[in-house]
Amino acid sequence: MTMTILDEKIKILLNDRVVLKPLTRWNEAYKEFPRYVMEYLCARYVTPSDPVPGQQRIDRILSEHYVESSAKELIKSYIKENGDRGYILLGQLQVRLDATRDHYWAEVPALDDNFVRVSLQVLRDHGEALLSGGAWGTMTLEYDASYQLSGRIYPFYIREFQPFQITRLDVDDYIAKRELFETDEWVGLLIQSIGFNPERFNEREKLLMLLRLVPFVEANYNLIELGPRETGKTYTYRNTSSKAFVVSGGRATPATLFYNLATRKIGILGYKDVIFFDEIANTRFADPEATISVLKDYMQTGRFSRGPQEFNSQASVVLGGNIDTDVVHKSPAGRYRHLFEVLPEELQDTAFLDRLHAFLPGWELPKVRPENYAQGYGFITDYLAEIFTRLRRRNYQLHVSARVDFGSTTGRNQDAIKKTTAGLLKLIYPHRTVQTLTDEEFTRCFDLAVECRQRVVEQLAVMQPREFAHTHWTFERQALSGDLM
Repeated sequence: MTMTILDEKIKILLNDRVVLKPLTRWNEAYKEFPRYVMEYLCARYVTPSDPVPGQQRIDRILSEHYVESSAKELIKSYIKENGDRGYILLGQLQVRLDATRDHYWAEVPALDDNFVRVSLQVLRDHGEALLSGGAWGTMTLEYDASYQLSGRIYPFYIREFQPFQITRLDVDDYIAKRELFETDEWVGLLIQSIGFNPERFNEREKLLMLLRLVPFVEANYNLIELGPRETGKTYTYRNTSSKAFVVSGGRATPATLFYNLATRKIGILGYKDVIFFDEIANTRFADPEATISVLKDYMQTGRFSRGPQEFNSQASVVLGGNIDTDVVHKSPAGRYRHLFEVLPEELQDTAFLDRLHAFLPGWELPKVRPENYAQGYGFITDYLAEIFTRLRRRNYQLHVSARVDFGSTTGRNQDAIKKTTAGLLKLIYPHRTVQTLTDEEFTRCFDLAVECRQRVVEQLAVMQPREFAHTHWTFERQALSGDLM
């Protein structure tokens, strides 16, 4: 394939952290693997100019070392027969501390076993990742039936683990690299990195696609996107980062979301960066009143309680759903009294909805067709995911406070606009300081933030006009004070 000028520039300046995105899509049978797993394997084994040998090697690795759940008993037998010679398995691994036994246990979904022993060397080398959500990689397992604890045999033992991850990661270096690209080039790189072809989208559409990424770079950020089917909502959140969790339309329980009182295991809000409720119209909450109450409090404070325990978390919450649209005018169908009608009844609570920082108009985004997927180079997903996590720790809200006097705007509206603007600045202009950010760059992010928070409040005003009567704001732009110049 012919490389574009942007691809050539990306390859030269970012060679050690990018991958040719189409290389990961050669085999439809691999849809079950997270994209970062396939990208890791492609970056390691596939040569873009001659991809077939590398792809064949990956086929062989996956066929020999990846286990489907139906074959777990067979693989357990292989591990047993190999004994201390070890058996290499490719899959997901997570570790937890069992305080009652003073013991670390590995959870290996491929074996359907939550009580696998793990070596101290693996814990020393990769404990942080394995204890905070887990990681994909290759693990070497041994079998030793002589090991007993409290009269029970625990024969499976992980001797080695090689995670699929980028070893070189420096957020300051990432920010420095941004300075080498024009803004339209950088936006195109980010769009390609999340799996789409920037040449197929206009400037407005690309900006909305970047708004989907704000929850990854801004902690405790709450977003809703409603739009037609097949616009890439689920694709984006499922494939952008291993630190995101997709709750597919179904049943969400307090144990899954917050904390399981029976197993004493924290829920997904405790260890993921982004929780995406897919097909939110079809999601049903167990014990709705209690669950929504806890979720509502969490979206405001970043804390949640279960039983006697209280937890802090920085996970962002995203609601994604389908809404009937007027395709010609790119707008919601006119039959809705308000746009939150498509949500489950228990979520049509103005106090809950007011916690949303932005409403992304998904009806403006086109349906994703094969030609809309990325054709060029983009950041390796696992690298970008870790960069996004580190950007969460940086405060860009000062860029907003230094430029805008919000006057009498409510605190909740101010927070929403600041957080959205800060997130967009981190994505598009991470190299800009308060002093070097231009008015044009700031306005591009700020105006979208205001628009998307205003859309939330406008719908709330339809639902409760007395409480949310004033939906239009004016802000005073202020010059940077001397100590910021």
